[in-house]
Amino acid sequence: MKFRIENYIFKKTENIAFLTIKEDADIPLRGYKIPKGGIDFPILNEELVKSIKERDAENNLTLASFARGMIYIIGIDSNFKYNDEYKKFLYEFDSKIEDYIGYMGVKKANEKEFTDALIYFKSLITLNPNNVNGLYNYALVCQDIAKIHEKNQEEKKMNDFLLEALDKLETIIDIYPEFALAYYQLGYHYYNQKQYIKAKLTWEEAIKFGLDEDREIELKNELKKIEYKVDYEYGYNLVLQGQAERGLEKLLPLMDEYSDWWNLLFFIGLAYRQLNNVDEAIKYFEKILILNPNQVDTIVEIGLCYAMIGDLKSSIEQFEKALNLKEDSEIMCNLGMAYLQLGDIDNAKKYIQKAYDLNSDDEVTIACMNELKKYEK
Repeated sequence: MKFRIENYIFKKTENIAFLTIKEDADIPLRGYKIPKGGIDFPILNEELVKSIKERDAENNLTLASFARGMIYIIGIDSNFKYNDEYKKFLYEFDSKIEDYIGYMGVKKANEKEFTDALIYFKSLITLNPNNVNGLYNYALVCQDIAKIHEKNQEEKKMNDFLLEALDKLETIIDIYPEFALAYYQLGYHYYNQKQYIKAKLTWEEAIKFGLDEDREIELKNELKKIEYKVDYEYGYNLVLQGQAERGLEKLLPLMDEYSDWWNLLFFIGLAYRQLNNVDEAIKYFEKILILNPNQVDTIVEIGLCYAMIGDLKSSIEQFEKALNLKEDSEIMCNLGMAYLQLGDIDNAKKYIQKAYDLNSDDEVTIACMNELKKYEK
């Protein structure tokens, strides 16, 4: 199992010391044998210090002490060189060792010691990747830690822990497709990523598989609140797929309540442009510019609309306006092609060459360069 957050907890190895156990050492654990060449057994520093202070290290360093150290190092470093040996030791030491690790993880989480809780749950799912409760609690702790990083304005760390939680929640429903609480949590991840269709479907699964009354009411309210966002997402995806008429069926009804939502206006305008209804398209794009006069993509779309009806001077004017706001190879190509259609080869070459210098690997830019060559002497 892979963990994207492991590098954040490596420093916790400072809490562990290692004692070398020779292969002929007498370990009172039936079913376990020290490997050839010996092995390093981990022990938590606090336990080692305590045993030294009591001047009875030999008796105080019990098998349980070693087991706790093994659990901890496995939770910190899932690829530690002795992990396979430690796993053998732990299951021989206690056939219900997973229950103990899970208990300790919950205990630490309740005490708000989230990093230690994370280590216990990470150890648990490293030992048994199919431990569903371990995966779920691990994901919850990742979310708790992400909130701390959000509060501290540590965006990268926050995102890493959120993505880790997301990954493990998705792993749960692969293993156990009827785990309702995993769907409940996943829906919020998708919602926060603005994947509203996915959030809707996921929350519906959570309700189907059974939640407590409070959570079910909560999700039904959330589903009602995101209805318009779901319709919007369906609509703009249809437009992007070239199904403009079907897209408009989803998008236009939203105008009654969300007429100042520029994203909605944009995709309605794009749909009308796809349908060659240029006047209607420009009408919606111009509404956006009233709300946001410097919305570059909208200005480019107006330029494309004018190009469609052969008004190349107006088209060039819009592309130049957009280019003044944002240096972009696609805008340069649009401007260059408009000049090319107007017969101004020099300006066409100027802007297409600039686009090529800026982004020589872009397929659109390469196509424009090839088209320009047909006009060059």
